[in-house]
Amino acid sequence: MSRSQVHPSRKILLVVTTGGFTHAAPVLEIGRVLAERGHKIEFATLEGQESWVKEYGFVNKLHQLGPGPTSDQLDGHYRRMQAWDISKGIGQAMGSKYLFDSFWPQTYRHLREIMDDPATRPDMIVADFFVEAANDIHFEYKLPIAVVCPNMPAFQLPCPYIPGQPGFQLPGTMTSEDTPMWLRIMNEIFFFPDLPAIIRAGKWSKKMRSDNGVFHPPHKPSKPDYLIFVNSFFGLEIPRDLPPTAAPVGPLLSPTYPPLDQECGAFLARHKSVLYIALGTHIILPHKDAAKIVKAANRLQEDGLIDGVIWAMGKTCRADLDRSASFLFTTVDSKETTLGDLLDNKHPDWVFPFFAPQRAILDSESTKLYFTHGGGSSANEGLYHGKPMLSMGIFSDQIANTTRLVAGGVAESLSKLGFTSGEVYAKAKKILKSENETYSQNVLRLQRIAHVAARRKYHAADLIEELMYDNELRFKDGKEMRPMHLQTADMRMSAFKAKNWDLYAVSGLLLTALVGSTWLASRFAWRFRGPVIEQFRSIALASWESLKNTVNK
Repeated sequence: MSRSQVHPSRKILLVVTTGGFTHAAPVLEIGRVLAERGHKIEFATLEGQESWVKEYGFVNKLHQLGPGPTSDQLDGHYRRMQAWDISKGIGQAMGSKYLFDSFWPQTYRHLREIMDDPATRPDMIVADFFVEAANDIHFEYKLPIAVVCPNMPAFQLPCPYIPGQPGFQLPGTMTSEDTPMWLRIMNEIFFFPDLPAIIRAGKWSKKMRSDNGVFHPPHKPSKPDYLIFVNSFFGLEIPRDLPPTAAPVGPLLSPTYPPLDQECGAFLARHKSVLYIALGTHIILPHKDAAKIVKAANRLQEDGLIDGVIWAMGKTCRADLDRSASFLFTTVDSKETTLGDLLDNKHPDWVFPFFAPQRAILDSESTKLYFTHGGGSSANEGLYHGKPMLSMGIFSDQIANTTRLVAGGVAESLSKLGFTSGEVYAKAKKILKSENETYSQNVLRLQRIAHVAARRKYHAADLIEELMYDNELRFKDGKEMRPMHLQTADMRMSAFKAKNWDLYAVSGLLLTALVGSTWLASRFAWRFRGPVIEQFRSIALASWESLKNTVNK
């Protein structure tokens, strides 16, 4: 049999809608490996996001799925999430759910158009977890799909010893092994106060789906009949038992990345102990919080713990900053400098690029500490390039990642709602002090693990090929001839049989029958014990008399 018959080339559609480029990059990285194996890769996204594939020359065709979110919508989302206090429930964040879910109809319709045209129909879809429509396509067309998540998906792959739901866990939550009882309880009742809002959102979603001719609920079985890839690795992600259809395959990182630009390259060449700050491309930091960080970094510089700061801050991130605010810098002529001067790069030891070549900065020996929001990509990159971190989660998986980075011994945490300048200074000093080897040892430990785990993108490609080849040859004339080869049998059985409750029931009945019959026999014997004993006594006496007579003769 020829190689083309054993390893046939297939058309694979990558789909990313909302969430930004950090959601697209992991999906495209899996696409890179599949393209290297000869598969045809196409990419579908919202309008205005076509530039995402500029550096990915293997993409053969681009599909548009309709208009993307406006700048005002995104601004509202990031401000809402910045203000969200997760300990008070999800009510504050529901506006963002409505926003992202509102792109479902156009995505669903365009994906159906792609599926209904034989010229564009793919053999497989690899989608970001925000693309709910991909699950509907899988359910309706029996098309194999893979969903890429930053961490374990919520309400799937249940794990009884991990409290709460991924993305909605309260700060400090790890496993039941080391989580206090009260925190475990709070995680489990997290959604209860917001049930009315959740029910309203469910009704809204159901109506939106029915208006578009979809009457089945979202297809999300506890053990999925499609692939789930987690862009993380055990060491950052909490270890757990997983079905064959789910796998941690991160960190999904490109083998190349933009080099240091002239500004950052020259800065890192002049400085040997740099604090790198990157709190997200779109996070709009309140001025009071930015001022706390500036003051803490200034103190670290005064103490000689750092000699420079690179703070990556996009245009939208600067919206709420007071450029006239002044700070006293004793390291340079003991004079006051305004925040505006810092932002304009007029201080020799500070640089504020609008865009920073992050991986190149993290890879530099001069970068000694990384101040991050703890997003999935940021955490992966920080660990891969071996940097200790200050982590201040803003929302969702960032909060869980912050807890896990601290548990891994590579970071100190900060709360976005209550941190102080003194706390930033004290925790950074704790990491930077040369005599503290605990952080450096754990950083090296997880860096080595991350480098090994980064090879698992090839495992992701292997699973995709397995699923495609299995799916196309287990159907005949649209009829399923045999079950999915990666699906565990319990998903095709009733819980009564899958959990062996039927065996327990039969065993219980047999045990009951045995115990019952023994009890009845004993009761019968006790009830008629007088006649029985007398009969035995008579038999014994007769036997004794017979024996005596025999002896006498």
